[in-house]
Amino acid sequence: MKEINDKLKTAWIRQLNEDWKTANFLYFKDSMRPPNFELSHSGVALGWWKGGCHRRLSISIILINAYAWEHVQEVLYHEMVHQYVEEVLGIREEIPHGEAFRRVCREKEIDPTATGDIHAWVEKRKNRCTVSSENHQILEKVHKLLALAQSPNEHEAQTAMAKAHELLLRHNLSLLDTQTKWNYIHKHVGEIGRRDPAKSLISSILCKYFFVEAIWTFGYDQQRNRRGRILEIYGTPENVEMAEYVYHYLQNVSELLWREYKEKNTINGNRHRRTFIYGLLEGFYHKLEGRVRENVSQKLVWKGDPRLNEFYRRRNPRRIRTFSRYSRTCQDAYNSGVSQGKKLIIHKSVRAHGSGDVRYLR
Repeated sequence: MKEINDKLKTAWIRQLNEDWKTANFLYFKDSMRPPNFELSHSGVALGWWKGGCHRRLSISIILINAYAWEHVQEVLYHEMVHQYVEEVLGIREEIPHGEAFRRVCREKEIDPTATGDIHAWVEKRKNRCTVSSENHQILEKVHKLLALAQSPNEHEAQTAMAKAHELLLRHNLSLLDTQTKWNYIHKHVGEIGRRDPAKSLISSILCKYFFVEAIWTFGYDQQRNRRGRILEIYGTPENVEMAEYVYHYLQNVSELLWREYKEKNTINGNRHRRTFIYGLLEGFYHKLEGRVRENVSQKLVWKGDPRLNEFYRRRNPRRIRTFSRYSRTCQDAYNSGVSQGKKLIIHKSVRAHGSGDVRYLR
């Protein structure tokens, strides 16, 4: 592990303290006092709560340096449950992960397994996010349909995309009827940065038409000590994978079509970029709304997944709805964006040879 300077370590401690205060408010109703934070060099323990007179909460610096901050947050929440059980419930269990601990984890949807060897835990977490073989077959069928959506014949391309979305709809309706136990996950998608109206509209598209829930939360890039907003998606592994692909696809294709529009209309600068992209996404939104009406005529109606909603609410018990506003700088740019959005087609993702990693079309 490369040497980490003291300035960065101090920043990490500061961020852990900020995340602790946020989680104390969200999950524990501000019932706890801040602990003493420590960065450990343990490769065995992800984190550690040492109560009593010590009141020390340790997080592995190896975990922080090697993995995404959302992993660090999950370990922090895990240790906070230990603190809560001891200091608020007044229970000192003989075993570290006793009944009270497991009960609080269930109530808050906090990972009770975020402990032990770092690499083993991350691998377990990765496996929980892996699409099952049965559901993987559904995704493969969807990808094949999206491959057909690359047809130069616009009618064939539109039909292929419509069938792909209908297949996902039928799959999720079937799961609602047959599944008794669901595997829900949450994942940060995209880069940390500023939330803008276009990104907010993409997240709305994902929630309404791609069987997931999403929220804009605060993220942290520990290597660059950079804070910002990031999209967090909730759902089954196959739906999260599909939604993640659509998020990146819409971002990339929006920039591509904006450059084409600029060149065609000999526009200098990016003054009307946000207006064009927002129009494009609104047009695509209304196009998908038309697909929903077609599915209703076939008696395929998605009313949401109450179990996913419950999972989402437990993870975000004090969520607040906010809205991003924008002003149109050019009506022609907006109208052109809407027109192209109504014709927009999601194409097939490209998978790296010999791996399951998704590469995004640019």
